Amino acid sequence: MQDARVAAMFGRDRAAAILAVALVWLVYAFTFWTMRQACDTCGVTLLVLGVGACVVLLNTAAIAAVIRHYREDRDAIYGTDLYYLDQARAMRRRGNA
Repeated sequence: MQDARVAAMFGRDRAAAILAVALVWLVYAFTFWTMRQACDTCGVTLLVLGVGACVVLLNTAAIAAVIRHYREDRDAIYGTDLYYLDQARAMRRRGNA
């Protein structure tokens, strides 16, 4: 039973992390798209593009490392969460009974 709950929690966290990275890419792309004319005028288009690319690539690499770490240690990470969630649920049941 616990393995299914751990897998479900990991799956939700992985999906949320991937969504967050995709949103960061979209925000940076939208910001660059809206600011490209001002960047051209100032002559900093390549600089802004390079810095933005570094930010999104480093962010993507960091999230990939977090997902990899969570996958490797998911039983310990999510097992602890589930233990305390089960304890809290049991306390609520005892308090309401």
